[in-house]
Amino acid sequence: MPSSSFFLVFAVLISTTAISFAGVSEKTREFRPLEAKKIVIRPGAKAGTAAADPGAAKVFLRDAWSRFDAKNWKGAVDGFVSALEADPECREAAEGLAMSIYHAGDYTSAYRLGEELKVVMPNVRRIVAETALTDVRGLVAKGDFVNARAFLSHFPATGPTLAYAHNLVQTADTLTTAVGKEEETLSDQSLAHN
Repeated sequence: MPSSSFFLVFAVLISTTAISFAGVSEKTREFRPLEAKKIVIRPGAKAGTAAADPGAAKVFLRDAWSRFDAKNWKGAVDGFVSALEADPECREAAEGLAMSIYHAGDYTSAYRLGEELKVVMPNVRRIVAETALTDVRGLVAKGDFVNARAFLSHFPATGPTLAYAHNLVQTADTLTTAVGKEEETLSDQSLAHN
């Protein structure tokens, strides 16, 4: 056997041995780029270890409420988020954030925020639900059942307030349809007698 083929066989033997040992000492990871993953956003280590700054939170809150009153929803959201970063336990900032998101028209996110905070800040969920009920009552009072149903599609029929809102739209729609049919019948009978 010539020395070059011996060297080639020896090199292949060493490389297969090195590969088999490499598999033993290293941890392997599976990568599935198409698999859905839950993403969690948390403050960085430096921000997480910093103490709450209620003074800074108050400054951010003042600015956020000014923007809220001016109906600058994006600016209000930014201000309330900054207040929460300064003081993560600031209930007023959490409530303002949820209502700013709600008034910006992202009802699903506002409700989801209330659900996520329901254990530590239960008022957020209650405020979102009660505001939704008030808006539904306004639409029902106008007889706008189509928009009331479309609006409620952003909220589940869970919890007493939202369940009531869903029931209110269904009942009002049913009663209005029944009254309309009754009026048609009376009108037809009136025309028949004339």
